[in-house]
Amino acid sequence: MSLKNRLRLSIVALVALVVIVLSALHLRNLAEREFEDMKAGAENATRQVQSVVIQRVTEQTAQVSPPPQTVVDSIYVWSHVIAEDSELPKVLQQVMASTKFIIEILITNEGGTVLAATNPLRKNQPAPELRTLEDWSRFPLWLRSLSLFLFGQEYQVPLTLGVGGRPVFTIRAVVSFVLLRQELEQQFAHLLAVSLFALVLAVLLAMFVSNLALRPLARISQALDRISRGESQQEAAQDGREEKEVAAVQSKLHLLGERFRDAQAGVSQLRENVEQLLQKLEEAVLLFDRNNRLVMASGAAERILGRDRVLMMGRLVEELFPAETPLGAAVQSAVQLRQPLRNFLAGDSHSGSSGPRVLVNVEILGGYSSREQQGALITLRDAESRRQLQSRLDVSGRIAAIGRLTGGVAHEIKNPLNAITLHLENLKSRLRQEQEMVPEEIEIIGREIARLDRVVKTFLDFTRPLDLKVSPLDLNQLVEEVALLLAGLARHGNVRVERDLTADPAMIQGDRDLLKQAILNVAVNGIEAMSNGGSLLLRTEQEGEEIVLSVKDQGPGIPPELQTKIFNLYFTTKPGGSGIGLAMTFRAVQVNNATIDFASEPGEGTTFRFRFPALAEPVSTASRPLNGTVVPS
Repeated sequence: MSLKNRLRLSIVALVALVVIVLSALHLRNLAEREFEDMKAGAENATRQVQSVVIQRVTEQTAQVSPPPQTVVDSIYVWSHVIAEDSELPKVLQQVMASTKFIIEILITNEGGTVLAATNPLRKNQPAPELRTLEDWSRFPLWLRSLSLFLFGQEYQVPLTLGVGGRPVFTIRAVVSFVLLRQELEQQFAHLLAVSLFALVLAVLLAMFVSNLALRPLARISQALDRISRGESQQEAAQDGREEKEVAAVQSKLHLLGERFRDAQAGVSQLRENVEQLLQKLEEAVLLFDRNNRLVMASGAAERILGRDRVLMMGRLVEELFPAETPLGAAVQSAVQLRQPLRNFLAGDSHSGSSGPRVLVNVEILGGYSSREQQGALITLRDAESRRQLQSRLDVSGRIAAIGRLTGGVAHEIKNPLNAITLHLENLKSRLRQEQEMVPEEIEIIGREIARLDRVVKTFLDFTRPLDLKVSPLDLNQLVEEVALLLAGLARHGNVRVERDLTADPAMIQGDRDLLKQAILNVAVNGIEAMSNGGSLLLRTEQEGEEIVLSVKDQGPGIPPELQTKIFNLYFTTKPGGSGIGLAMTFRAVQVNNATIDFASEPGEGTTFRFRFPALAEPVSTASRPLNGTVVPS
């Protein structure tokens, strides 16, 4: 629709709205005024009838002999006077004729029986049950309009006469909304004619105003057409004013065109740089616009999705990632619900073919000034390559652990070898002098050889492959079992074993017996470190995709110069210690695909942290761990 037609329709709609609103207000005011006239006429009629009734009752009662002595007698006499008065119905008809909305006037006693009426058939009959006009005025506006223009109901205006607080007569003026509606329809017809005239005038005014308002735009449009055809501005000018207007528009358009071309060149250069950067990435990066159409993709997308990158441009998310595959279902769900997706593992890369296992990330892009979705960024990473890298890191960690163990073993082997060498030299010299000392020297050599044998056996235990029995287990239950095993040792050392466990099961994957021994080794060291008693805290918590078990004691802490050696084989600071416990713990944690670290401050205690990968799908357990404290008795 052209601008001129939109302007015309806007003017017509505005005028029509004003006319409708003013007409509705006028009609409402008119209806209210007529209603007030009807109500005032009915009330005036009841007051006239009231005067007549009082006058006739007074005159007729004065002629009664003997006069009534009680209120009951008076009411009886008054009712008889009104019922037997033959002139009263004529008076009621005259009063009714003087108003245009009243259709009936009734006089009833306190029981509701008609004593006199404009309609003789009403006499001695129960009065009709009608709502009062006051009740109708309390209705909502829409209900009053509905009853006025559709139903045409009848209402009454009552006036009660009484004595001593007791009602005697009720004068009822019955009005009809049919008469009121007929009166309003005449007014409405006149108002409709005026409104139609106003609308016709509005259409003519809209045409005139639109032509007048859009004449400068028409001249500018003609000037733009001439500029697009290459005509000079001097040829296009008609007068001095038009020449200035067109020259100003032409100058601004030329400036905007230059800026647009510069911006377009900058965007092209930036896009080229981004595409070159994407080609060097090993991850598949796909950028979609707000309509979920692909606008940019890296070279790795061709390898992972198995499609030509040029053919994928402009395709919808639903086309590139069909919902029939796990990958497509996850991506479509994230884009449609506008929820980011993190490291989702999918086995198929595209529909109809079995591709590599990929890790999917979906990031929803939003505008800076609004929360509307501006697009989506999808990255696909080869999960197999990541797994291999993780496996290499694990192997490197284990090799480093074996290196530390080997260094400890080499150190322990060197000392007994030196002793054997020294005593062999002594043996050689003493064999020449005192042969009775030979058994003692040989006994020393035997002990050192036995110690060397133990060292070698321990080294073989560390290097021999373990038969792991890996299964899903609840770390909270494992901690409970360790706490029960520690109860006796803790009671003897005046140590409280406290537990702060997660409310939900902390599910991990590992060898139950091996991990229990590893945790027990650390906990026993913590209890033994608190020679004066204290508290040992076992806590589990969820940190991202890991389950963390903390073992915190209140001992003297580990000196900084010894903190790098505590996991070395045979290193110990305890009298009579073997130096094997923490080394065994480190090895057990490594083979269960977990890590262990610690933090220690002198005088503040030590906290060991076991970090386990959390299971993606928790396994239900029969029992639930309870937080609490084991107090020695």
